[in-house]
Amino acid sequence: MKANELQINNFLQAPNVQFVIPVYQRNYDWTNTECKELLNDIISVEAEDRGTHFIGSIVFVHEGAYSASEVKELVIIDGQQRLTTINILYVALYRFPLLALVARVRISTLRR
Repeated sequence: MKANELQINNFLQAPNVQFVIPVYQRNYDWTNTECKELLNDIISVEAEDRGTHFIGSIVFVHEGAYSASEVKELVIIDGQQRLTTINILYVALYRFPLLALVARVRISTLRR
């Protein structure tokens, strides 16, 4: 087994990769408590100007199999709760400004 340190942004932005959670893994069950703790850890890295923070390991295997569209499948063995939560945060951070912009446009249109 080979372990590498990699920033989560680089891991998530790898092109043509699909994360696969095996059926034997437990369902996603993080509550607001765990999500808030992770988010606070991420925010504190910037607030304290630490540069990096160890969020835990994400263990995966690549069995060399590619789908028909040449997408590499990474089977997540450990860290699926963290990985899923970070993806949810990414989507929320992406959508929030868009929703806020749409709301401002609608409000300004209604005021005309």
